[in-house]
Amino acid sequence: MRAAKENEAAKAADVESLKEKYSGTDEKIYTVTTTVQVDDDTEEEFSYLFRKPKPASYDRYVKTISNSVTKASKSFVFDNIIEDQKDELKKTVEEYPAITISLADKLLRMLGLADTTSVKKL
Repeated sequence: MRAAKENEAAKAADVESLKEKYSGTDEKIYTVTTTVQVDDDTEEEFSYLFRKPKPASYDRYVKTISNSVTKASKSFVFDNIIEDQKDELKKTVEEYPAITISLADKLLRMLGLADTTSVKKL
């Protein structure tokens, strides 16, 4: 248990140092944090830094989603994560493959995907 807490602290420190590294650039970088509920008593939190997706990345996602939501989400997520965290994300995806769907959802929200949209007849 203690080793897990120390590991989480090290990951948080890594994310903080990467935030500093990318904060001085013109690129729009976002921290995306997601919590995976492993079982009823255990949760794991993951934080990654992503670039704001470009239209070309979104277009590739839309083009491939009809074939496989999983593959489209995985490609979209890996297309937009910062280079420094690709290996770490790869390890996480091996253990929790569905995490890419959650992360892709957050990235799509950066591009305007909304929970609610209303229409009113004139």
